[in-house]
Amino acid sequence: MGKATAKYSLTRLIALSISLLSAPLLSGCITQSFENNEPIVIKQANRDEMAVTRISLGLGYLRMGDMSQAKLNLEKAKKFSPALVQVHTAFAHYYETVGENKLAIESFEQALAIKADSADTLNNYGVFLCRQNKVAEAEVQFLKAIAVPSYLLVSQSYENLSSCYLQINDFDKAIMYLHKSILHSPNRTTTLLQMVRLQYAVANYQVSQRFLQKFERNTQRFSADFLALAYKLYRKLDKRRTADNYATMLVKMYPQSWESKQYLLNGLEFIESDALAKKYRLTQQENNGEHSVINNKRVVQLSPTSSVESTKRIKKLSPVILTTTSITQLTPKPLDSTLTLPISTTDDKDVPEALEQKKLVNNIDQIKQHNLVHTVAKGESLYSIAIKYNVKLQNLRQWNNITKNNKIHTGDKIYIATPNTVKYINE
Repeated sequence: MGKATAKYSLTRLIALSISLLSAPLLSGCITQSFENNEPIVIKQANRDEMAVTRISLGLGYLRMGDMSQAKLNLEKAKKFSPALVQVHTAFAHYYETVGENKLAIESFEQALAIKADSADTLNNYGVFLCRQNKVAEAEVQFLKAIAVPSYLLVSQSYENLSSCYLQINDFDKAIMYLHKSILHSPNRTTTLLQMVRLQYAVANYQVSQRFLQKFERNTQRFSADFLALAYKLYRKLDKRRTADNYATMLVKMYPQSWESKQYLLNGLEFIESDALAKKYRLTQQENNGEHSVINNKRVVQLSPTSSVESTKRIKKLSPVILTTTSITQLTPKPLDSTLTLPISTTDDKDVPEALEQKKLVNNIDQIKQHNLVHTVAKGESLYSIAIKYNVKLQNLRQWNNITKNNKIHTGDKIYIATPNTVKYINE
């Protein structure tokens, strides 16, 4: 199913909400207690602060797996400030963690009874319901959160809705809500990459390419799975030269990755986005009353149990939603490397299949002779670097997102093209 990483956990969201408690919220109401028969005045603001401290402790114990101490501190928080919304959302998180879903629902409802337009609570309630496969009910809560005028995480909630519907294979609604997410946050790279995968899955390859290019304009950080997806996408578009550029990057940057080994073994016959595409086709067939045709084509694949990275891959294919404010199931793993963007060519032509492996070997041999990253030395300019590597200045600016008003500094990393790309540009 999807690639899930925890971008905004419920714990973090609650902590964020707590940290943003304002002076007006912490009202000046007072209560009295007695010590040695003398009244002690305690402002409600102080009680809220004490409750916040107990919530933080409780969530800390919950993360460590000490459930008894977690509940003890949450109970103390509730005693200090029973009308504090964060107390009840923290309890909801606790009850969900220990499998008491009915009590979790009651806690969410109590929080909303105190503040019906608490957007964070509505969003988290939607996430909880989505985890319980109550998609229609989750949608109601997400849309209520989005409708709150002061809510700032609208894009993430729409992304949540997209993943929620993807969980039940409703690709149309998943794409619709992801479009809305992008409208509210046009340059959010995780959402753009999600859209690349979804459009690839439903075979809208031209649309997928546009979102891929937009993703590249907003980041220079590529992972092995992204390079594999880009390779497969350009193959689908029959742009083999561009596809080979991505493949060369993959093998150079991540020679030990699952994707790189699969590429050398079977040309990346099947990647995770293909699994999503297969699910889409099966869903379409079921909706049309058709019977699926079993593909008996044999594809050699490496065992995914031989490395830590592959173990993570199995988890990413799980349909379990792992995040809260952002429950996107296809979010890529943390990107940990950089490389120049490949240049899309306009004259891609078919290459005889017999030459594919030979071409790959030549590309790898060539790329080993070049450094793809140049460290700016003292006195160097972007122009001198372009001359040094025989690269057009305009292309250097494009690959590194450097405008004419920007200056480079000693020690900066400048990305140059792959040898095949440079050769193509200067032809």
